[in-house]
Formats: sequence, C-alpha cells, structure tokens
Amino acid sequence: MMSLRYSNISCIDDVFCRAVYARKAVLFHRKINMDFKKYLLLTLLNVFAFCGFAQQKTVPAIAKPGIKLFFEKSYLQLDRSYYSTGETVWFSAYLVNGKSTSLTATSNNLYVELVSSKSVVLDSKIIRIDGGLGKGDFELKDSIPSGWYNIRAYTSWMRNFGNDFVFQKRIYVSNNIVENASYFTRNAEKKNDVTATAGKTKSIAFFPEGGSLVEGITSVVAFKTNDELGNGLKATGSIISSKGDTIATFNSTEAGMGIFALTPQPDEKYRVTGQYDQEKFAATLPVILGKGLSLHVTTDSANIKAVISANAPIFTELKDKTITIMVKHGGDVIYSGAIKLIKPTVLVTFPTKGFARGISAITLLDDQGRPNCERLVFIQGDENINMAITADKTTYKPREKVTLKVKTSNALGQPVKTSLSLAAVDEMIPDDGQNIMAYLLLQSEIKGEVKNAAQYFDLSNPSRLKQLDLLLLTQGWRDYLWKKLADSSIKISYMPEPGITIKGSVREKLANKPLANMNITLFGSNFTGDKLFTTKTDQEGNYFLDGLKWFGNQSIKISSKDDKGKKGGWLQIDTLIKPLNLASLKMPQTGIPNPLNVELGKRMDYNRTYKFGDSITLSEVEIKAAKSRQVNLFEETLTSFGYPEQVFNITAADYSYKGLEHFLLTKANGAMPVDDTDSIGNEGVAFIIEGKKVRPRIKVNNREELVTERLDYYSLTMDQISQVKVQHLIGRSNNEVYLISLVLKDEALRGANLNLLNVNLNGYYNARTFYSPNYANPATQSKDLRTTIFWNPGVKTNENGEATITFYNSDNKSNVRIKADGITDKGVAVAAKASYKIQ
Repeated sequence: MMSLRYSNISCIDDVFCRAVYARKAVLFHRKINMDFKKYLLLTLLNVFAFCGFAQQKTVPAIAKPGIKLFFEKSYLQLDRSYYSTGETVWFSAYLVNGKSTSLTATSNNLYVELVSSKSVVLDSKIIRIDGGLGKGDFELKDSIPSGWYNIRAYTSWMRNFGNDFVFQKRIYVSNNIVENASYFTRNAEKKNDVTATAGKTKSIAFFPEGGSLVEGITSVVAFKTNDELGNGLKATGSIISSKGDTIATFNSTEAGMGIFALTPQPDEKYRVTGQYDQEKFAATLPVILGKGLSLHVTTDSANIKAVISANAPIFTELKDKTITIMVKHGGDVIYSGAIKLIKPTVLVTFPTKGFARGISAITLLDDQGRPNCERLVFIQGDENINMAITADKTTYKPREKVTLKVKTSNALGQPVKTSLSLAAVDEMIPDDGQNIMAYLLLQSEIKGEVKNAAQYFDLSNPSRLKQLDLLLLTQGWRDYLWKKLADSSIKISYMPEPGITIKGSVREKLANKPLANMNITLFGSNFTGDKLFTTKTDQEGNYFLDGLKWFGNQSIKISSKDDKGKKGGWLQIDTLIKPLNLASLKMPQTGIPNPLNVELGKRMDYNRTYKFGDSITLSEVEIKAAKSRQVNLFEETLTSFGYPEQVFNITAADYSYKGLEHFLLTKANGAMPVDDTDSIGNEGVAFIIEGKKVRPRIKVNNREELVTERLDYYSLTMDQISQVKVQHLIGRSNNEVYLISLVLKDEALRGANLNLLNVNLNGYYNARTFYSPNYANPATQSKDLRTTIFWNPGVKTNENGEATITFYNSDNKSNVRIKADGITDKGVAVAAKASYKIQ
C-alpha cells in the first residue's frame, strides 16, 4: 500500500508559486487504495510455433478469445544520417515490447525499407530477428538523385495498427555525379531557399497545464512556436487585458517553447501580442472555462506532487464529493487514489518507487468518473544504467589503431550485460540528436516530431528535466493507441511471424475452380533447419506455410498432389509480402549545408563500387521516344502514338528486388500497387488510365497469348527474367492499354507441369560485414577517405559489463564521434557518446 500525503502548498516551482501567492491548502490525511495492474505478459509461442507443417487462412479475423492484443516497437540505429551514393547505410535492429524497452521474441521478421520522398519503396530487406536483435544494410545505388529519403521498419503484426508503431527515420543522400541531381550544389547561393514553404506562416500555440484555463484559478500556460518549416523560433510576447493592462509576459527558448502563469478573471477578455525576432504577431488564448478543475504537477526523483484546484462554481457542486486522481503507463493504471474535495485547493503527494520508466499520464476525474484534466510526466524509474565509452587516447594519427572500452553498470556500480551497436563517424556529419532511449521512451509515445530528442536524456545537460517537462506540456500523448488494447472487437489481419511465409493456391487447369484438400509439399535444400514442409489446401484452394527460414536467394520446389498421390491442379504462389501502404515522414524542404554536400562529393569516388569518371550511365533502363510503333494483340492493333517505352535489361544488380512486382513498383514510371479491393486479387501492379487504376496486359516471350489472370508472373524473381518492357498503347477506338512484355529465361517456363513450381525466392537478408582495414603492417594502399570509421551492430558486454573494441582510423584529419545504443539483459534502453581527434 502506498501512502498519499496532503500538505501546505510550498514553492513547488517559481512560475506557479509567484502567481498563487500564499494560498494555503488544508491538512488532512486519507488512505488511498492503490491498484497495480499486473504487467501484461503475452506468450504466443504455442499458438504460432511451426512444427513441420502449418496451415492458416489469411482473411481478416476477429481477435479470438485467448489471444490478447499487444504492441511491438522497433528501433534502428544507423551509422549516420548523411550519405553519398555508392556508400552503404549500416543499421542494427531492435524489437521490443510496446509497453517497455524489453527485447521481445513475438516476431522473427522485420521489414526494413528505403523509401523515396514520393513514398516509392526503392529497396527492402527482410531482417531475421532473434531474441529481439537483428542487423542489415542498404547499398545506395549511383542512380538515385540527391535528396531526403526515409528508412522505415515494421513487423507484420504492426500492420494491424497502421503506421502507429512503424519506425521511421530520415536520411539525406548526396549525388554529385548525376547531372542536375543536386540543386543546392549547383546553386550554392540558394542553399537556404524556402520557396517550397510558400503559403506557410509562422505560428504560436498555447497549452494550459491540465488542458484548460479556468476563471479564478492560476494556471501554468505553455506555448510553442513554429517557423515555416516546423522548427521552433525565438519569440517574446505579452498578455493584455481588455483595459490595456499587461497581465503577463513570456519569452521562448531557442527551441521555441516557454511557460507563463495566468489567473483569468470572470468576464475578462485577453489578447496576445508579440514578435518573432523582428516580425510582429497577434494571437488568441484557448477558451477560458467559467467553472472547472485545474491540475498542476511537479516531479522529482522520488515523488509526484499535484495541486488540485476548483474555482467557486465547480467547488459548490463538488464539495464533499469524491474525485479521483489516476496515473497510467502504457494503458495500465499504475496508481489510483480517491479524494474527498472539502477545500478549493489541495496538494497531493505520492512516491514513484516501482513506477515504470517513461511517460505516464496523470488524469483527474470528477465524481461521475469524467476526466477533467490530464497531464503528462516523465518517470525516471528505478533502473538507472550508466554506459561509458572510453578511448585509450584522446588524440590519434591517421591510420592509427584505436582501442575503445565499453562498460555498463547500474546505480550501485554493479556490472550489467548489454547488447549494443556502435558507430565511429567523422564529425563532419552532423549528429541527428536521436538515440534508442529518446525514441522508445519519448518519440514513440507523443504526437508530432521531436527535435534533438537525445538532449532530454543527456546527463551532461543540467536543464534536461525542465526541458523535457516543457516538451510534454506542449506535445500531446498518443493515448488512443493504448485504448486499442481494450477493444475486443478489433480485427486482426496479420499475425506475428515465426519465420518467412509462403502462400498460394491450387486451381483446376482448365477452369477457374479452386481445388480443396490438395497435398502441398515444399522443399528447400538450403533452408536453415527443417527443409521439407507439407500442408493441405483449404476449401478455397489456398495453402499457407510459415516458420520457414532461409537466407539470400534460394531454389525452392513446391508440388501439388491429391490424396491418391496423383499430381494435379494449377499450382500458384502469391507475392511474399506487399510493402506497407502508409504516409512517409514529412521530408524537409531544404537541402543540406553546401560545404557538407561538397565534402560528401569529394569522398564519393572512394566509396563507390563502380567508377564512371565524371558521368554515370544508367544501363538499367533505356527510355525510347521514337516514332509511333504498332503492336498486335490478338486481333487488335495498338500503337504507341509516340509514348516513350521503358526497356529494362535485367542484370545481376537487379536480383536484390523481391520479385517482378517489387521491381515494377520501384523502376517503372507510373506503376503503382493495385487496390486491396481489386476483384482479381491484391498481387500485381496498375497504371492510371482516365483517372482509374487499370491492370496492364502481359506478354511473355513474344507469345500472342495474354496472361492477365496469371498473377504468379509477378512473383518471378529477377534472376529468371532477361528483359522487361513497359509500353503505353492506344487502340483504334482510342482505348488505352499498358502492356508489359517479359523475356523469360528457359528455367522460368514451366511447360505443362502446372502442378510443380521450381522458383528462386529471396529470404532473409544476409547482412554484410563492415570493412575495417588493418594497418598494423605497413603497406602501400589507396587513400582511405571513410566517413564511417567503424561499425559493429553486435557488441555484447561480458559478465563484468565490459567490452573491448579495436579498429584503425582513416586518413581524414578530423574529430570522430562515437555513438552506441543498446538494451540490457533486464530490458533497459541505454545510450552513450564519446569522441576523439585525428590529427
């Protein structure tokens, strides 16, 4: 049982106390019942374990009794945020329980995608997650233009909740070798161009603590300013009464946030005047309630203190009635106390020992159980872990060996085992101000973007707790997410994945009729673990196999037989996974500082795998805009009418695409996903004709037969295809048609054995190993211009909480920044930074 204390109001914080003067609170004591709900521990291994064969319908289903909803969060640590083409984006992956930062095994598949500013998936990987940890990388192709890109990560289970739990992070890619690629390099004097922000204005918004301003009650009011790009800006202002008196003044921090105290008077009107730098503005305050409750909260390392105030009209209604103060974390009530309101103002104090680390919401409910006020607070928690990174020297020479010591310990100095990833990067690259603690404990829990989130967890920042509290006053809580856990009617369309899933169907050869109870056998000679799997088709002719595990592109054989062992049916395979259809992060409207862009360009040749001199030849695609061409499809004659045709000659560089569908969506101009409600199915691509999505016709090896009904062609891997041609054609009656012509290799053609599939499919991505040269033995080597000096996604501290890392510097004389993110074996997120010089 935890105690609740009332006491005389003292100076909890300067702004509030200066305004409330010497107002007293009544002393009384009352026992508070505390309701600690047990932490929701979900174990789905029995439900989703794969025991040699599996079958499951993939249509949406209502959450079944016994299957409790849960949330997952993912986090990626990237080696940095700014790159040039030809370089590699290195990342480590963490999958944790949505309510804590504990590593989880609820899913084994993490989908990581590189997305353009137009939400086109340029590259994607399936990352194997074991024990909540994984790793991977993206190679930035020479053909992509300069600009901002988005990297996002999600599990199949997360798809049930839209983009609520999808991890997203912006990166910038510089391409100085493609003509006209970099606007800001060619127009250095316009690097601060803001023409893209036309129509947008500066703004200021006010956020009364607890939610509302109430007549006669002193409240703390937080405010936040934004420029045209959404960045905070300095502002000053005043609150003016109807008589022209200045009631309060305010000043913002550099981040554009601040607070002031205000006691609204009955029948009074207020206006706000001020200026952003030299630009004047006028604004209005939120609506002032004639009657209501207010809540003022402060926290320290051990307690929460809450001042509850009722103005005269509401106090008359609630006098001697019971109100409730409640604390929630992750959707769970971790504290609840009942108070009889016998005075207009009371101070409630309760300890936070045992409370979960992170954001909690304090809610004040009236006697009818209706929420009147809500306030976010950050609980420091009892598990304070220190991770220290120490270099053996502060200054090094180029190519000199560096030895780092990493040590993790708890508040008592005891060692802690930790899984972490570590990057050493040239400080030419700006720090993005993010880390695993800031994301899991802060960014993923509140609305809106958080600038430089890591500052709120930086122990060297003495104002971090005040700054964090100010942030929580101005950016709302995503509490609607946790309410979904109590929604028993929520529909589940995607299940947690214990491995890779293959699904498809079996139909009659000469009729579009499904074949039920067909025996499906799948064999993968290079699978990890079990290699042979069997299942049966359901009444709709569908089959489903999950829990498969293989890495890279592997040959897979699938066959269909009836119960008598006779081969039969037309066996088809669906696309393994469709990219998640969600809005990407809002991309900045400006480029990067020109000196950084130029320096990235200087290092590009070193980092690129292929050198093309001063230009690049895009051999992957040939765009032709020649004279009109005629195409005969059955008895119909179509013409290109001057529309350019896209010809893709497939090379080994294209084998990384998941299949033909992924390739077309990424490379073919105008190609887009089909709608989920498409009558044929959700595989394939579509093009816009007269404002509507229309499927293309498909021609294979110049055969005159059309195969629009053969969706399995979209699942062909690119190593089975020699050429892809996309044409926009017009018929004699002005009907428009898109035609995809495929030139397939012999092994891709199945002949008459439609009951057999011999396909090559991409499995889990085989992460590459970061190249770290060894300069211990002197040798003549080319100039070393690495920007990422070192990267290791799999560092683990030993039983002493220690790890030792060694590597060699590059030739760049600069400062080097070291960043590490990790999670302890007790489920505590930790982050650390260090630096040294190369001179």
